[in-house]
Amino acid sequence: MPWIIKQAEEVEVDINRRTVSAFLLIIIIAILGFVCLLGGLVGTGLFLNAGDKIQKVDAIVVLSGDEGERVREAARLYKAGYASYLVITKTDNEEIGEDRTYSEKLMRIAMEGGVPSDSILFSEGMATNTIEEAHAVVLLAQKRNLSSLLVVTGPYHVRRARLIFRKIASRAEIKTLATGVQDSWYHPTTWFLSQRGWRQTISEVLGLVAITIQPELLN
Repeated sequence: MPWIIKQAEEVEVDINRRTVSAFLLIIIIAILGFVCLLGGLVGTGLFLNAGDKIQKVDAIVVLSGDEGERVREAARLYKAGYASYLVITKTDNEEIGEDRTYSEKLMRIAMEGGVPSDSILFSEGMATNTIEEAHAVVLLAQKRNLSSLLVVTGPYHVRRARLIFRKIASRAEIKTLATGVQDSWYHPTTWFLSQRGWRQTISEVLGLVAITIQPELLN
């Protein structure tokens, strides 16, 4: 009988070892999965925020779409001597009440940031998206003989804005750079921690897919 008890104990130990090994394997797989997921999310944010090295240009372009952080960043760059002009784009959402327009609001913020009024330019027409903004800015650049631009936008919007502006501006032989707001609510490495971050990221990824499979949209 002792040998039966011993054999049973050995079987129990073997089962326990297999259980522990399976549990450890599951934990390792879960950790690796989490690391891969986290890496993918962070990588997506960094991919979208693929800005250029800032250089001196003829004009800094502020894309519409926020409450002022872009124009504040543009004013900071202007004050640092990166351009002689600051361009504000006009959109179809100009009317904001209080007897003023959205572009006027941005102009006031720029002036508060140290940009002289005679250095602020406005694009013509009312753009409804980034592609229309690019066309309007290029038209203004041609009229003003501006040969280089620095586009300032949200971090999540940098790659798409750069792609759009470069494609459209290159036809007019205008050099275009793009950069994201440094002190922004959107952080490329933590965007997935907020619902707003998910909305903006998904929207930008879909936008990139659209202009990639339909390049004629940039015509």
